[in-house]
Amino acid sequence: MVRATRFDGVRITLLGLLSSAASFGLVHRDAGAAADSAAIDVAAAAPISATTSDASKPDDDIVVTARRRGEARTPPETEFSEDEIATFGADSVQELLGRLEPFINAGDDAPALLINGKPAGFDQSVLSYPPEALERLAVLPPEAAARYGQPSGKRVVNLVLKQKFASTNLDAALTWATRGGQHGGQLSAGQVTINGDTRWNAQAFVTRDSALRKSARNIPPRPGAADRVGYVASAGGTEIDPALSLGAGGLVTVAAIPREAVAGAPTLADFVATANSTHPLDPNDYETLQPSRRSLSFSAGAGRPVGEFSASLNINASRNTSRGQRGLPMASVLVPASSSWSPFASDVILTRPFDGERVLRNDNTSKQLGISLTLTGAIAGWQTSFSTNYGRNWSNSLLEHAVDVSSVQASITAGDPAFNPYGPWEEHLLASSRYRSRGDRLDASLNVMKSILSLPAGPASTTLALNASRYRTRSWQADTLIDLISQEKTTREQMDGQITFSLPLSRRVDGEKSSIGDLTLDLTMSGQAMSGTPLQKRYGSTVIWSPFPALQLRGAFDHVETAPMLEQLNGPIISTISRVYDYSRQEMAEPVWTIGGNPDLQRGQRQSLAVSAQVRPLSSQALTLNVAYRRTVAKGGVAGFPVLTPAIEAAFPERVTRDAEGRLIAVDARPINIAHDTNAELASSIVLRWQSGQNAKMDGAQARPADPLMVTASLNHQWRLENELLIRPGIAPIDQLGEDGGQPRHMLSLQVTAGKRGMGASWSANWTGDARLRGTTPSQDFHFKPFMTHNLALHIEPYEVFSSLNDAGWAKNLRISFDVQNLFDGYRRVTFADGSTPGGFSRDEIDPLGRTVRLSAQKRF
Repeated sequence: MVRATRFDGVRITLLGLLSSAASFGLVHRDAGAAADSAAIDVAAAAPISATTSDASKPDDDIVVTARRRGEARTPPETEFSEDEIATFGADSVQELLGRLEPFINAGDDAPALLINGKPAGFDQSVLSYPPEALERLAVLPPEAAARYGQPSGKRVVNLVLKQKFASTNLDAALTWATRGGQHGGQLSAGQVTINGDTRWNAQAFVTRDSALRKSARNIPPRPGAADRVGYVASAGGTEIDPALSLGAGGLVTVAAIPREAVAGAPTLADFVATANSTHPLDPNDYETLQPSRRSLSFSAGAGRPVGEFSASLNINASRNTSRGQRGLPMASVLVPASSSWSPFASDVILTRPFDGERVLRNDNTSKQLGISLTLTGAIAGWQTSFSTNYGRNWSNSLLEHAVDVSSVQASITAGDPAFNPYGPWEEHLLASSRYRSRGDRLDASLNVMKSILSLPAGPASTTLALNASRYRTRSWQADTLIDLISQEKTTREQMDGQITFSLPLSRRVDGEKSSIGDLTLDLTMSGQAMSGTPLQKRYGSTVIWSPFPALQLRGAFDHVETAPMLEQLNGPIISTISRVYDYSRQEMAEPVWTIGGNPDLQRGQRQSLAVSAQVRPLSSQALTLNVAYRRTVAKGGVAGFPVLTPAIEAAFPERVTRDAEGRLIAVDARPINIAHDTNAELASSIVLRWQSGQNAKMDGAQARPADPLMVTASLNHQWRLENELLIRPGIAPIDQLGEDGGQPRHMLSLQVTAGKRGMGASWSANWTGDARLRGTTPSQDFHFKPFMTHNLALHIEPYEVFSSLNDAGWAKNLRISFDVQNLFDGYRRVTFADGSTPGGFSRDEIDPLGRTVRLSAQKRF
């Protein structure tokens, strides 16, 4: 990168420096660095002072400094070297980003990626690379989002790859719950090769997790009968038939279905053999708290220079399935004495399973296939990035509800001679719903960046981003008989554009006391048009001021007219069984939980204000202090369905279904429109980074430089000042932080990582403050106790640690990792005012999985 500084009042502008370089050959580039050196940006560079020992030379000096390979246009906020990356012991770049979340602070959204300082576009193949392929990782400051054509608030991470790297990876992992009942495993294989600007990769994953059954935990069974065969009993629970009692030699109140009844009408003697016997079973053996899951995925990508451009092509395919069990479908029907299938003198109640131990199923399958192309390079001085992506998806879901008792009873009452109430029942008598969807999506994105104007403090630059999408879906919903209930076909198109101007207003200069420091103003304007909706406009600004190197202040304002995203409107409808607490009945419920697109969503608007300060008192990254205030006010926008509290249920009665006894049986949890939503919070963090000095050690006849011990620590605090939700006019607003919301005000997260090349450990903890939720009476208010969960991750590379393995080829490039989630098997306790535990808030009902352990091994060849 070429940098210009001012000495004795002389400032060299970007245009003049480029002209000098072109005319006098001050800048030379080799072929391998041509693509990186093409982007020249003085605005991102800090001033550099220079001195000379030759007094005869003029004071007006030009300092030429090459930009580091892969450097982004915006200086990093935090940067991790190759050695620091190794201390985290991650198996992939994606896992590394997860462990760096306290430093990235991306929230619920994944950060936007740069590869060697250039937008990755739709190229996500780098996420499967081993972390060893990285030379460094840089977290860019918040203002970088707009400068790279990303929405305001999105974090940007620059991944700088090594110039030379080749690796074949084999990974195997086992996971299990320490309390038993659940286990899983993962196998993966991949190849990554990097040779300068040319790279390619291929990766395949297979993951399988077993189901966690209710019987593996201490959870009360679902009320009702559970029997493997079935039985008859009198309607009042007394004697079935005096003749049956006489034949059995005693009072008979229940009798199992005899084998003879399966083939034809049973006799009284057949029931004598089964008098007062049943075949009970544990219903929890047939219900899952977590479904079994299986995932298959494959991805491949290649990147290389194409003329003056860099091109990358990627394909990916995946299949994900889940299989849940909802218990035995039991049915109770009346068999009248007049029925040809009854040998009894009076009516009896027949209670039986649908088909032996066949369970109710909740199955979901999804498949995706995608291909993307990304081109980056310079066109007429504009740094350009173009990406396009095409993807197809298929989704299928099956949810079996219960036996269609009304149809069974109707056949028995009608005296249908072909219907045997004791024999096999046809599948259509099991009520179920099926949903299928097919969709395809085409996206295109164009980003261009250029320095357009030379200002006294440096060049002003602009970024223009254009995006276009087309989304088509077809969906079918069918009932038990595979009869079509509904069919929908939707096509939506969306286009949006964003332009950002970065204007340096002041630049700090060495030796100039009157300077106010570095001051930059970013202005952003954008618009979005979607089929069926008018144009949505957006504008915002960000001011970044650094009065001296140790302090940086930011202020940002954003106003946007929002519209639902394509997935929120037409996402696949998926119905699953979700375990939620029913505050109205004070019990754990398992309703049908429906998620997916809601085509009735409307547009809205949102205003955001953020003010932050960053202090680095040691003039390095060794200690960083951050504090930020953020406030967002949304009107008429789209939100995810909130936690189902009594207040939310009262606001959305049409979304909640209960049976005749008041039990929660279904919740429509698709996105909602809100009238008004206000959020305000104060966030602060402390980040420490320490590295020991360089030493040397002797291992036998070999001398190895000892890798430095590196320690990173981060403490983040979130103080939620306001969170008020107004569903619709005429309904009182809901204070989510008050007694109607039950949300905590304070949350803390702590992470400490220590290690050196070859071994390391990471400990993280998350603390949530107390909260309170209004109950039916003050004594029935729910008190949520503060709680903390701990996670521990360890890794070791035996070849690097034990000198005795220097000749063991199998140990080279082998890493063994051991991770524990929820180290102390904690959970959040809930009590009433008197200290008693409400029903449904026992240890196993709140967090049935508990502590989990993962043991993995990765071998690189």
